Amino acid sequence: MVLVKKYTKAFKSNKSMSPHKLRHTYGTNLMEHSGDIHLLRTQPGHTSTTTAALYTNPEQEKAKKAAKLLGERRTNYLEKD
Repeated sequence: MVLVKKYTKAFKSNKSMSPHKLRHTYGTNLMEHSGDIHLLRTQPGHTSTTTAALYTNPEQEKAKKAAKLLGERRTNYLEKD
């Protein structure tokens, strides 16, 4: 815990990060980039895919895609003028 606080202070002033938050961030990023639930289960040492599924958030992914599409539509609209 002390090491996590020490190194997060070096990158984020006045913000602390718990080992749990660090692990969750890693798991979320791993799932976003690999899409492999079995890898996500084994990497952080979970015993079941049900536990590993907590790192997946399909609603957040849908929201990101929708925002990206809206941004592209806006850019295309502005370029036509």
